[in-house]
Amino acid sequence: MLDVIYRKTQAGLTEIQTRASGLSLKQRQLLIMIDGKTPAHALPMAMPEKDLVHKLLELEWDGLIERAGSLPPKTAATVAAPAAAPAPAAAPAVAAGSFSLGLNAVRISAGQVARIRSILHMTNQNHLSGELDEMIGEMENLVSVAEIERCIARYLAVMKGRGMESAAQTYLAQIRTVVR
Repeated sequence: MLDVIYRKTQAGLTEIQTRASGLSLKQRQLLIMIDGKTPAHALPMAMPEKDLVHKLLELEWDGLIERAGSLPPKTAATVAAPAAAPAPAAAPAVAAGSFSLGLNAVRISAGQVARIRSILHMTNQNHLSGELDEMIGEMENLVSVAEIERCIARYLAVMKGRGMESAAQTYLAQIRTVVR
């Protein structure tokens, strides 16, 4: 996620002029710094990586920024490796093929699905070289919790197979935040 290059959308440019969305100071500063050339990890924001990722996701979900590209895979791996955070100790282990969002609901909203797809898309591009593009594309019309969980289980199996289970746990925490 931090090797993604973002650019402002038309809504983002308008927000800078009008301040209509009521962004927090940090969100507004981040929006102003996004230039379509600088990868997220190089933005001069004084905040923990987790907060930066969260604020970038919020700006993207609100339609104020969009992905303009990312660093080449070799560079991205080199840049992202030192910044990778270990999985929280309380993160539940997930067996390949099984995953639960912990919801009692049968359906989730289209907005939640879009946010989950966004998280999976970023990690798919950054860590899996687009291996799951087809699956993520198919998620667009899914609203069944069971179908979403099957997709996430597949994603987890691929990440685990590549030795990236701790990174996957970090992204799962973001996904669980989206659905709660």
